[in-house]
Amino acid sequence: MIRRSRQLPLPNLWAATLAGFTVAMLSTAARAATPPPDFTGVWSTYVESGRAPPGGGGRRSMAPLPFTPEGKRRNDEYKQLLGPEQANPGAYCVDYGMPMMMEMAGGYPLEFIQKGDQLTIIFEVEGETRRIFLGKRGIPEEKRIPSRQGYSVGHWDGETLVVETDNLLDGEDQSHPHSDQAHITERFALGTDPKGVKFLSYSMSMTDPVYYTTAVTVNKKLAFVPDGFLFTYRCPDEFWLNLLKARRDQLHAGKTPDAKMSDVYKAWEETQK
Repeated sequence: MIRRSRQLPLPNLWAATLAGFTVAMLSTAARAATPPPDFTGVWSTYVESGRAPPGGGGRRSMAPLPFTPEGKRRNDEYKQLLGPEQANPGAYCVDYGMPMMMEMAGGYPLEFIQKGDQLTIIFEVEGETRRIFLGKRGIPEEKRIPSRQGYSVGHWDGETLVVETDNLLDGEDQSHPHSDQAHITERFALGTDPKGVKFLSYSMSMTDPVYYTTAVTVNKKLAFVPDGFLFTYRCPDEFWLNLLKARRDQLHAGKTPDAKMSDVYKAWEETQK
């Protein structure tokens, strides 16, 4: 007589544990397979319901900044350099840099181009560009060069993109002036208002031991522009064309075409008085 083995049912506790483990694994896999939010598109001024459009695309309020004594000294000195015409870097075709590029955006829109390992942000003014490295992609630390935009790395906190920026040049001409020791943390998230308008929620916090006693912050929203695009807006082109015109005028007058860019700048400055 052959004795057949019987397959005994798993105890209820084991079955429950196995089921729970399977659900957890499936949930983890589902989360891993869910792509992060995509910010790709053109973003402009967002107008809150019942409120007037924010000036300049939502620049900071004029509340006093928490300057250190050294920060106040530097800022006061910078203001004296602006002269009667209140010179600003944008008027001389200089990139705004960070954080001013993000603060100014709105009236002049931003375009976001997102792929897996990089988020590229382009400001319509001068085509100013930021690159935010995501994941493992990035520039080795020893090869990073300080700039007005700084070096930016992003990571995902749920559906919010958190961006850390350092390697900044001195930014005494920013709406939030800063030194080269500044560190900026930004948070980007998508939302939809009751009217169905898609918006991008943006916040910025900047610390700088040279300029500020506490972090300075900016909070704003940008509205998605369906089928939006950026115009080409670059003032250096105008200066170059004006230099060529000045030399052409000299040439046609029988003179040596030796006008200098400084002559073009002086002519432009006269128009600003």
